[in-house]
Amino acid sequence: MNTVSTRAASPVTLPCPIIILGRDDKRKPHASFFPATDTRPAEKAAELMGMVALKVESDEVRSFLARLPQGKLFDSGKAFVPFVKQDLYNEIAAHLSNEDRERLEQPRAAPDTQPAEVSHPVRPNHMPDSFDKIVVGSLVLATEGRLEGWYEAKVLEVKADGSLRLQWRDYLDNPAFSRRVDQVAIIHPSYTEA
Repeated sequence: MNTVSTRAASPVTLPCPIIILGRDDKRKPHASFFPATDTRPAEKAAELMGMVALKVESDEVRSFLARLPQGKLFDSGKAFVPFVKQDLYNEIAAHLSNEDRERLEQPRAAPDTQPAEVSHPVRPNHMPDSFDKIVVGSLVLATEGRLEGWYEAKVLEVKADGSLRLQWRDYLDNPAFSRRVDQVAIIHPSYTEA
C-alpha cells in the first residue's frame, strides 16, 4: 500500500541512450549512438565537438539504434562519431528541434577567420596512386571491421614485413594501429578536400 504512494510522489527518470550527430568541417554527416551508461559524457562530447545529442526517448528514435554504429568516448572528452549515409542522417535530424537542425547546418568555422596568407594543411599531400608507393606520411583508407566504414589514416611507419603502422587522421585520440597493405585502400589521386 505504501508503494503506490511512493511511486506517485517520486517518479524515477532513468538515463536513456543518446544519438550524437553533426557534420564535420567538410560537411560530411556523422552519427552514432551511446548507451545509457554514457549519456552524460556523450552529451558533453557532443557539445565540445559542435554536434547535437538526441535522447532516445521514443520508439521511432529507438529504431535508429540498430542502423547506427556505437560511438566511442575518449579521455580528452571528445568522441568517435563515424560517418553515416546522408539519408540516415536526415531521418535522424528530423527528430531534432528546428534550432538544433539549423545549428547543425551552419558552417563550423567561417572561411575568412584566418589571414589569407596563412595556410594550415589538414592532411598530408601525398596520396599514392598505387600500393607500392605507400610511404610514411601517405594518406590511405582503413577500417575497423567488415561492418564499419572506411576512414582516412596517415601512415606512420612502413614495416619490413610490409605491414603499416597507422593513425586515424581525424581521431588523434585513438591509439596508432597496424594493418597489412592488403587491408587498406588507396584514395583516388584526383580526390581533394578543398
